[in-house]
Amino acid sequence: MGSIHPTAIIDPQADIDADVVIGPHCIIEGKVSVGSGTHLIGHVYLRGPTTIGTGNQFYPFVCVGFEPQDLSFEPSEHEAGVDIGHDNVLRESVTVHRATGSHPTQIGDRNFLMANSHLGHDVVLHNDCTLANGALLGGHVELADSVFLGGNAAVHQFCRVGRLSIVAGIHGVSKDLPPFCVVHDSRRVGSLNRVGLRRAGYREHIKPLQRAFDLLYRYKLSNLTAVEQIEQELGHDPLCLEFTRFVRQTKRGLTPYASSNADSVTIKADHQTLMSEVRTPASR
Repeated sequence: MGSIHPTAIIDPQADIDADVVIGPHCIIEGKVSVGSGTHLIGHVYLRGPTTIGTGNQFYPFVCVGFEPQDLSFEPSEHEAGVDIGHDNVLRESVTVHRATGSHPTQIGDRNFLMANSHLGHDVVLHNDCTLANGALLGGHVELADSVFLGGNAAVHQFCRVGRLSIVAGIHGVSKDLPPFCVVHDSRRVGSLNRVGLRRAGYREHIKPLQRAFDLLYRYKLSNLTAVEQIEQELGHDPLCLEFTRFVRQTKRGLTPYASSNADSVTIKADHQTLMSEVRTPASR
């Protein structure tokens, strides 16, 4: 059963479901819709236009729907706000800014945003993602399903992060990060996310994905040549095709590889063979 604490301030324009729980000192301003089973623990500030689905939890000092940190933003010229799905957890002091374009800043379902994490304007956060304390998403960033960002990790504006990827704590990316990859060096891809793939039930895809990863990152091929080789050799694997689709769609370029001395030793034996295989007229 819902309840509204007497110290809460609710705008008459707001549409609050009957079983929403609103704790002390919460403020809901403007056209805000809050779905069934959502709980605002206390000191939460929601500003419209914002739509919130069912079963969400908002911890103290969460702020949603405020103007973007964009000096050129003019509120009267932009009507899109924030759209939040279902069963998300927003911990203490999370901030989610409204959009600057015609589509709202979006949060999907079952995401866990830890304390002080930030979603900039026009972000699209899909489903089942985890943002650890202090993680930052710049404007227009898109995170696919099941992405993990470590503490104080950052994603530069307009970047995409592919499904089941990880950015380790204190690191960041300024270019697109392909699906199933791990960043554990600043702005560099380090490896395939083998643990995440196993946990997601993709154990049988690890070997072909590792081959796709090597072709893209470890053999110093052009992106186009690598993608063509992956599709020719591994086109039967749907995750490898997801990997190549992401690469083909990049506009910012890809996060580069954190190569090591061990790599040069590991790949030296078959590098010449590989190069002779891919040096066809179509790939030149």
